Amino acid sequence: MENIITKEQRNLVISYYNATNGCRIQYSNEYNIKLADRAIVAADGDTKVIRNFIKENAGKFDSFEKVVEAFEESRIEQQKSVEVAPQPVQTPQTSIDFLGQVVVELLAKTKSEEIKSAVVDKAMEEVKNFIQKEYGSIQRKVDLIIGDKKVQMEGIVHNKFDTILKFVQADEPVFLTGPAGAGKNFLCQQVAKALGLDFYFSNAVTQEYKITGFTDAMGTFHESQFYKAFKYGGLFMLDEMDASIPEVLIILNAAIANRYFDFPAPIGYVAAHPNFRVVAAGNTFGNGADYDYVGRNQLDAASLDRFAMVRVDYDKNIEDGCANGNTELVEFCRNFRMITAECGIRTVVSYRAISRMAKLDASMDTVELLETCLLKSLEKDDLKVIVDKMMIGDNKYFKALKKATSRR
Repeated sequence: MENIITKEQRNLVISYYNATNGCRIQYSNEYNIKLADRAIVAADGDTKVIRNFIKENAGKFDSFEKVVEAFEESRIEQQKSVEVAPQPVQTPQTSIDFLGQVVVELLAKTKSEEIKSAVVDKAMEEVKNFIQKEYGSIQRKVDLIIGDKKVQMEGIVHNKFDTILKFVQADEPVFLTGPAGAGKNFLCQQVAKALGLDFYFSNAVTQEYKITGFTDAMGTFHESQFYKAFKYGGLFMLDEMDASIPEVLIILNAAIANRYFDFPAPIGYVAAHPNFRVVAAGNTFGNGADYDYVGRNQLDAASLDRFAMVRVDYDKNIEDGCANGNTELVEFCRNFRMITAECGIRTVVSYRAISRMAKLDASMDTVELLETCLLKSLEKDDLKVIVDKMMIGDNKYFKALKKATSRR
């Protein structure tokens, strides 16, 4: 049987289940592999038959094991009632080989490097779209060499991951600026994990003790998140830095520049750990409040100069992952965000909103879904402007948007 069942077939079966049931099982689990093998044997190697069964019975079984057992039973019943002609086994690798052969033949017909590049890019895009449509988001693996260790990151990473990783690895403070819900916090956690650093976090600093820690009336020192990262090593993230009090940030500047700090008694002088790193984040460029983010302070020039600045915007790969491969929803949300930005209409279309809509899409009316998760307090006049400018008429969410607008 080992000569018949391939790794690609196993991965396909598990992908079918994950795409339909919320990505709850792992490819690396030996028991899941054995279950996939059982299903493949029952299907005579035809993974499409397994996929159709999983889709038709979505939600009926609460585990992969029960799905496989039910599939085996259904195949036994079919074999009793009708003699099934043997079907040739076609694995994903066969299709990939064929695609590769076609691309090679196309490239051989031209000497133009520009055309060759276009052919390869087009082929890659088509493959990517197919995988996302069939199985949901594409997981990226990042191989990193940190000192003498090799680290592999699995999962969807932001397109700015590599840039931020380089700054943190080089011990250069970096300030991430971008809209709310663009994934700055999670991005920092991924960087910390990749570098093997503990992650410490603090929201906007409005009091000095949130940086320094404090000593209570009994003489006990209470450690801050900053103190732990400074003393023991780790990545310290100061979120909403542009909502912090500029005077308090001067303390942070001194600690970053000097690599030592005088904490409240009885702690006193502490030298920075070699693995102490700092990342800050905010929604503005530190120039003060703007139309969208009114509760922001203007940062001191010395604070801004202390940090490299990286713009972190919404990433389509992450949006695809949040939507579980629902490309129609992602297309609508990106178009909606673009139109509202162009028209100066205040709204946030975050990863959280996309994930929430994808999660409830199958169980909630589409108009109600938009009303509760996206449109919220938008006025009818604003919605009319958005509808007039959006150019995705065949999109079901756009049709729901038009209905929602007419009801207001």
